[in-house]
Parts: sequence; structure tokens; C-alpha cells
Amino acid sequence: MQTLFTPRRGTIMGDARLAGQALGFREGFKEGFKEGFREGRAAGKAEQLLRLMERRGFPMTEETRQRVTTCTDVPLLDVWFDRAIDATTLDEIFATPSTTDRVPAPAQSPEHTGVPGQGLAGPRPSAD
Repeated sequence: MQTLFTPRRGTIMGDARLAGQALGFREGFKEGFKEGFREGRAAGKAEQLLRLMERRGFPMTEETRQRVTTCTDVPLLDVWFDRAIDATTLDEIFATPSTTDRVPAPAQSPEHTGVPGQGLAGPRPSAD
């Protein structure tokens, strides 16, 4: 039987290994959080689209529900939602996106908008 060498805390190898594990855990946590956020956002938009379609009286087959709930493309869900407001058929909603469709830009937090006076920093004093 072969035993594995496991460096302990307080040694160069052990400290480096533990630091690497901690870094890997933090990076994995951040990526998992971001992915979960994206999935939750898409699921929420899909739920709202299905609700709108039901309220508008569209036939809600299992195929239609599956198409909406499995879509993870948030801008596409936004296009379908916008179309569902005025559409008279499911074909109008699910038609291939065209250049006339308004595809919303990704949401940005105020500190990334580049607009002075918004975000974390307060307004800059004038140079008068």
C-alpha cells in the first residue's frame, strides 16, 4: 500500500499548498456565485415571460414551457418578452431575432456607467 505525503502547516510546502487551496476556494466561490446569479436571473425572466403569455391567452403547451424555461440567453428572453406584449401568435414571439428588435444592453452598476455624480464616489469639485 502506498501512502501519500501531505505537507503540514508551518513548512514551506504545507503553507504553499494551504494558500493555493484557499485561493482556489475563493475563486471557485466567486465563479459559482456569478453563475448562480446568471441562472437565477434567466429563470426569473423566463417565469415572467410565461406569466405574460398565460395572461395574454397563448396556448401553453409543454413544448412552449420547455423552450422558455431552458433558455439561458437573457437578451433573447427580453426580446421574447417585448414581443409577447403585442404579439397575436406564438410564431411572432419566437421568430428569429432581427435587426429591428431592441436587444437590451447588459445591466451595469452605477459605478460602471461613467456618468459623473453616480456610483460610489461623490460629485467632483469644480476647478473654479
